[in-house]
Amino acid sequence: MSTEVPPEVAKRHRRSIASLDRARESVAGGVTSTVRTAARPVPLYFDRGLGTRLWDVDGNEYVDFLLSYGPSILGQASPVVAQAIAAQAARGMTFGSQHELEIEAAELLTKVVPNADRAIFSSTGSEAVAAALRVVRAATGRSLVLKFQGHYHGWFDGMFASVGNSMGTEQAIIEQPVPQTIGSAPGAAADVIAVRWNDEDALVAAFDQYGSSIAAVICEPLNVNGGVIPPMPGFLQLVRSMCTDNGSLLVFDEVITGFRLALGGAQEFYGVDADVTVFAKALAGGFPISAVTGTEAAMEVVSSGRLIHNGTFNGNPLGCAAIIATVSELARDSEATYTRLHALGGQLAAGLADSHPDLAVRSVGPISISVMGDPHNVVRIQDLAGSDDSRQQSFVEGLIARGIHSQGLWYVSTEHTTADIELAIAAAQEILALV
Repeated sequence: MSTEVPPEVAKRHRRSIASLDRARESVAGGVTSTVRTAARPVPLYFDRGLGTRLWDVDGNEYVDFLLSYGPSILGQASPVVAQAIAAQAARGMTFGSQHELEIEAAELLTKVVPNADRAIFSSTGSEAVAAALRVVRAATGRSLVLKFQGHYHGWFDGMFASVGNSMGTEQAIIEQPVPQTIGSAPGAAADVIAVRWNDEDALVAAFDQYGSSIAAVICEPLNVNGGVIPPMPGFLQLVRSMCTDNGSLLVFDEVITGFRLALGGAQEFYGVDADVTVFAKALAGGFPISAVTGTEAAMEVVSSGRLIHNGTFNGNPLGCAAIIATVSELARDSEATYTRLHALGGQLAAGLADSHPDLAVRSVGPISISVMGDPHNVVRIQDLAGSDDSRQQSFVEGLIARGIHSQGLWYVSTEHTTADIELAIAAAQEILALV
């Protein structure tokens, strides 16, 4: 066994460890998404999921709070979504041509998403971000894009930069983005600048210097990938006004926040309209499909055919069926659904925060993160250089050992109950009494 772990972990996760060793012989790196390499105590292999439960290949059962890193907003294997996909699969999986479900899916998005007059579809969040940036550059005739340090907008060259918190507290308030990985094309981020999140002075300075060249500002309206760092009061409004005043477009990357903070996403939740919005993850309840929505003016470059948006799997029937099923279910009684999601998320965050004074918990509604040793008050990603990695690892491994699947990131689905929340809090309290 090449994966070295403590004996109790080796016993509990025997088949997962064996599967990882086997994978390393054919899968580069052993996992198909690099972030999974760091999963604790080992990268687990799962056999099935239903509702709020997961079962790994060793038969261990977990209450699922990771929700596939967010997509499973209706729970694992939601019957509503599974039935819609199965029914369409029996009629055809892909046509390479048009079908009525793509119209229905687009009509639904333009109905529930603020400022969405038109929609286009692709397969992943990274693809949708790339499409959105091409749209805004074409619509404005400008090339420069402003992003925020610590915000993640997919792994394509240019945008996969200035994402991690390795920059340190002395990083410049405005910078040429730092590529996050080797292999990025030299100059890929030449038309991107990175600015400190929640820094009004930096934002104003960037527009003072580059305003006439900025095609768009792109942001996670809630910086989940940076550590669930919300916008300071008035900051998104300032971003909106700076874009309007300078003829730039505002892009909300709602790959995570879309259909999770509210039916209308962060635009509805924060009351700030974006010109272009990117969706994936919860959009289709776990099925891989993404969308870009926008105002009629912004999307005219696509509507007119001047901007090419190709893709064999764009708007594929299975994905559109999943969108319709998921969004329709969330819209069925949206006020009650989102009131409940926020209440459960608040209960979970409060219980975790009370478990130990060294556990920093940052939460907005049904999205939370818990980190041992982090500062409790965080305004931007540079504030995070202080977590206790050893204790955090012990905490996460303790959760897994007690049947709670989280990795320190917590999402609440429509299927979670108060009892599930209480199980998670009890496990956290038990672990933190030991670490």
